[in-house]
Amino acid sequence: MTYVDRFRSSRKWREKREQIRHRDKGLCQICIRNLYGTDRQYNYENLSVHHAIPIEADYEKRLDDDNLLTVCGMHHEMCESGEIPYDVVKKIIDEQEEEQ
Repeated sequence: MTYVDRFRSSRKWREKREQIRHRDKGLCQICIRNLYGTDRQYNYENLSVHHAIPIEADYEKRLDDDNLLTVCGMHHEMCESGEIPYDVVKKIIDEQEEEQ
């Protein structure tokens, strides 16, 4: 088990993940903005919390609200592959943080 795997199974991560989902109103934040091939604008299904800067790249940012975004499975894959650029993800995160 890698340090990333250990982190992903930690209580701190589970709690932070729920906080971010709550901040993002339990919706994919790419779908709600109708971006990048959205099928359904109000998407509550298959959600995960994406690290804009990957854990492996900067472990210190792993729990930072300004590095986390709720996304559906399709958009998570697109974020991970770079199809959705970091700048777009970061702009949406900043918008979500401003609403708080």
